[in-house]
Amino acid sequence: MDKTDLILQGGGMPAPLQLSVPSGGLLIDPLRELVRDGQLPLYWRCGQGTCGACLVHLQHAGQPGLLSMGGKERNVLARKQMLTEAERQADRLPDTPALPRLACHVVLVPGVLKVHW
Repeated sequence: MDKTDLILQGGGMPAPLQLSVPSGGLLIDPLRELVRDGQLPLYWRCGQGTCGACLVHLQHAGQPGLLSMGGKERNVLARKQMLTEAERQADRLPDTPALPRLACHVVLVPGVLKVHW
């Protein structure tokens, strides 16, 4: 089974947290487990893709590139004024560390994924 190596940093953490998880699932799933275990200082409750609380920025080997973002994620980010109307309407967006994403919409792919919030 392929794995994703996560490097997590944010929320006033003194040092990044690193772990390997199976690829193919959503980023929010291992994050929820770490929160439940008291290993991450997060207070995200929704996980359904509609509130925007799980806003993150990502770094990975495939950047820079282009990303096809789902309509629900686009609409939530636009509502939170994290995307312009032109970006909300675009077929593909530049996949850079500056692009806001929602952890509940990010599919884990094999490789290293740095997550900042």
